Amino acid sequence: MLGLLVCGWLWAAGVVAAPVDEVTPIGSIVVNPMANNRRAVILKGKTKTLTSYQGRDGFGRYICGQGFILEDDTGALDVLYLVRCETNEIPMLASEGERVVVHATIDVSTDKAQNTEGKEVVVKAMATKIVREK
Repeated sequence: MLGLLVCGWLWAAGVVAAPVDEVTPIGSIVVNPMANNRRAVILKGKTKTLTSYQGRDGFGRYICGQGFILEDDTGALDVLYLVRCETNEIPMLASEGERVVVHATIDVSTDKAQNTEGKEVVVKAMATKIVREK
């Protein structure tokens, strides 16, 4: 009985810990942002309206990175990619119109931030990794 319980637990742990490897259409996130809040996703699309970021986080550490709008056939979503620059990690900077794969966590916020197009940003993808499509 204990063996079955342990096997069941290990199987469940493996299912929960399974890596995200499927591309999520942007439209499925935009249509119901709250259902996707804090969800890890992989997005694919073309970049537009790029912005560079430099500054300090809430702890005074130097951060840098990039923001852009990622667009696929189903919709568009704001992406923010920030890293701590003090660790000599240089973020991968995308170019306008470049096709990229973005590993991110979806963030739904209630602040009144605006993107570079002047639209209110309610849902955004907080990128952890960006890869140029080949």
